[in-house]
Amino acid sequence: MSKYLLKRFLLMFPTLLGVAVVIFVLIRVIPGDVVELRMSGDRGSASQQAIDEERVRFGLDQPVWKQFATWVWGVVRLDFGTSMWTGAPIGEEIKLRFALSMQVAIMATIVAVLLAIPLGVVAALKQDTWVDYAVRIFSIAGLATPSFWLGIVFILLLLIVFKWLPPMVYTPFWVNPWQNLLQLVWPALAVGYRYSAVATRMTRSAMLEVLREDYIRTARAKGLVQKLVLSRHALKNAMLPVMTVIGLEFAFLLGGLVVTEQVFNLNGLGLLFVQAVAHRDYTLIQALVMIVSGFFILVNFVMDVMYAWLDPRIRYR
Repeated sequence: MSKYLLKRFLLMFPTLLGVAVVIFVLIRVIPGDVVELRMSGDRGSASQQAIDEERVRFGLDQPVWKQFATWVWGVVRLDFGTSMWTGAPIGEEIKLRFALSMQVAIMATIVAVLLAIPLGVVAALKQDTWVDYAVRIFSIAGLATPSFWLGIVFILLLLIVFKWLPPMVYTPFWVNPWQNLLQLVWPALAVGYRYSAVATRMTRSAMLEVLREDYIRTARAKGLVQKLVLSRHALKNAMLPVMTVIGLEFAFLLGGLVVTEQVFNLNGLGLLFVQAVAHRDYTLIQALVMIVSGFFILVNFVMDVMYAWLDPRIRYR
């Protein structure tokens, strides 16, 4: 097991390096000078002296290889440089937004898992009955309902029925847990329902496939009760594809909830992405891509560990 984990862990670093090379090159192959595009894009023109000073300020006057080496060394030390837009350290710009997006992602994942796994298992056990049809309708509705629209419906219902609106100013959990949960539980429910729809369908499909296997029939023939057949044999083997979906969706939630964040007035990483592109803040764009990519790679590593734990055959392949 330790050899398998070490191998998977070491594979993360060349992947991160590849992502760093790609985003660094893509930013620099944009037609025109990056600083000139940013400074003169909205105001019409900028003096050459101002452009040169800005290039020196952000180290863009140095050779490309040196720029890349400096940037990578900063990323290793979690120093992403200075924002072209605000002039503040990028780490400070991202820190609070990362905490907000991470909390929403975790809460939405909890909601999705609590809905998806029980519903998927029940639908598989009651295949082609009214229970199965009800679960399928529930999941299809989730796939067809955008999370931002569901968020708007939540806000309208709370306002019209209860004459109450969730807090619109973000409060960190460590400052006031109750106020924080009052604000974030609604986007978590809206996103978690959409998220659970995908996981429910995957759980149902995986369970149906596993329940037809010979070892399930053998376990039932030996007289094992249904609960033990499900917990010891069926569910554990059916969880591999479900975990893949859950892991990928969880990583996506970190920076992919732009519209939902705007509906609930949340200044998370998704909104910061849009703002960075709108303000042509290329250093911030590089940092955000690296953070989200690194998070995807970390989630994939955790999924690999979970695969090996659920199915011991994987670690020997």
